[in-house]
Amino acid sequence: MDKATRTKQKLERAFWDLYAQKPVERISVREITEAAGFARGTFYLHYLDIYDLLDQAERALLDEMGRCIDRCPSDPGKADLIGLMTRLLALYERNRAQIVLLLGDRGDASFRRKLKDQMKRMPIWKAHDPALELSDGERDLMLGQTAAGVISLISDWLEDPRGVSAAELLHLIYESAIKRG
Repeated sequence: MDKATRTKQKLERAFWDLYAQKPVERISVREITEAAGFARGTFYLHYLDIYDLLDQAERALLDEMGRCIDRCPSDPGKADLIGLMTRLLALYERNRAQIVLLLGDRGDASFRRKLKDQMKRMPIWKAHDPALELSDGERDLMLGQTAAGVISLISDWLEDPRGVSAAELLHLIYESAIKRG
């Protein structure tokens, strides 16, 4: 890992630590750089402002999720769906603190929308009950509702697992949102 990458990681860690304590609009570049042990100028070598740092961090999470989705076949079987959800839950667990903040009360509403849009492109939603005759608009609304429910379930679990393992959560998501398709 090169020096620039390590520097960005330290700045991002300092940002997330501060974001856990207060809203993003109350965080200053000075606070981030002091916490990370850098001069203010170092921050501006990597980011335009705090919102650019937040945007880059969000984009990195969504891009990683997109790569997980892209690995799944367009016509997935049950094993493919379980594999996709396992990879996504591992991603969410690795980034638990950030995702809890982004989806929480002080979070970024645009991140929730982007995450929902990303989830809607997952091949798991392609199956549906042939007895349902849905227009494209109706189908999109149903996909949005299902994705929002899954996001809420995952967000609540990340915040407080309540003794539910990742495997048990995966089963809940599969049974309630995917299998019923």
